[in-house]
Amino acid sequence: MTSLPAALPASSDTTLHHLPNGLTLIVREDASAPVVSAQAWCRAGSVHEGRWLGAGLSHVLEHMLFKGTTTRAGSRIDQEIQAAGGYMNAYTSFDRTVFWINVPNTGTRVALDILADIVQHATVPEAELAKELDVIRRELDMCQDDPGRHAGRRLFETAYTVSPYRYAIIGYPDIFSRLERADIVGYYREQYAPNNLFFVVVGDLQTDEVIEQLTAAFAGAKARPLPPVVLPTEPRQVAPVK
Repeated sequence: MTSLPAALPASSDTTLHHLPNGLTLIVREDASAPVVSAQAWCRAGSVHEGRWLGAGLSHVLEHMLFKGTTTRAGSRIDQEIQAAGGYMNAYTSFDRTVFWINVPNTGTRVALDILADIVQHATVPEAELAKELDVIRRELDMCQDDPGRHAGRRLFETAYTVSPYRYAIIGYPDIFSRLERADIVGYYREQYAPNNLFFVVVGDLQTDEVIEQLTAAFAGAKARPLPPVVLPTEPRQVAPVK
């Protein structure tokens, strides 16, 4: 599970700050180069998908959060990041989904503003969703055709017998194909609560400015109840598994 330290050494250049709504900010000043890396982490990955376990819901959101919000179209997000000289990407794992933007230090405010926007106000537009679901279908096919990926999947399916870690992060075609937009939006609203998020911001920045901006960006966000995470205990293996 993704966890955070309770405290940081007093001599550290890193600041750990908790907002009243549960959002955690980890900020580190490093002026060795005039760049900043900003990341928004959600503590929701493929093992947290509940009744949709094996559908790849977390991975779908990885594809969709940069596609538009209530205040920005997806094209505007691209334009703003490019104008700031930045680069954005995301990834999904078993217990987290991470969105990140790297920018020159002059683009710090833009990067933070966009990340705060997508984790709170993503619209999951239908037209874009249809395109991205097709992209993911092609990824699913690639997983079957690539020997390395296929071997990695079989390793987890063999090593774990009951844990949800045995299921592919991207999901399985038969379950994935049953997803509706309402299921994806519902999962987003359930998991992307401030008390299930944290930001990591590192680079040539002013810590107080970063904390002030993100505090303002999440001023209207309230902590929400999160679904319980109950992972079955993996039984002890007493013999080789094939």
